[in-house]
Amino acid sequence: MRYAQTATTSAPVQRLWAAVIDVERWPEWMETYESVRRNQPGPLRPGHTAHVKQKGLAGGDWTVTEFDEGSVFSWENVKPGVRFVGRHAVAAEPSGGSRVMLSFEASGPLSGLVRLFYGRKVRAYLDIEAARLAAAAVKVA
Repeated sequence: MRYAQTATTSAPVQRLWAAVIDVERWPEWMETYESVRRNQPGPLRPGHTAHVKQKGLAGGDWTVTEFDEGSVFSWENVKPGVRFVGRHAVAAEPSGGSRVMLSFEASGPLSGLVRLFYGRKVRAYLDIEAARLAAAAVKVA
């Protein structure tokens, strides 16, 4: 199962990136999140973890597995029978502004059940989150 969504904003890519990596503020900007609590201080880096709780979904610790400053970060959460990966990328738009590209993937023997029971919610959440991060980038100082 893999879902992806893209949204554009008039904000420069640096401001969009600032919104994307400020994960603890996501609940302020996106109604899909109840809480995000980082487990390490300082800038987000590979190996860092955060406890994430979204509405209607089980909470869990997500570990940063990919980080390219200013352009992309991915994190994963592993449960018995399924591995979840969330990817967050930003890029400048040729005409000005920037775009955020979000993707969510579930793999493993139980990923079909995840798609069956949560696929619609995951797709809706990605739609909301891409739009809200694009909007938040306009406000981030």
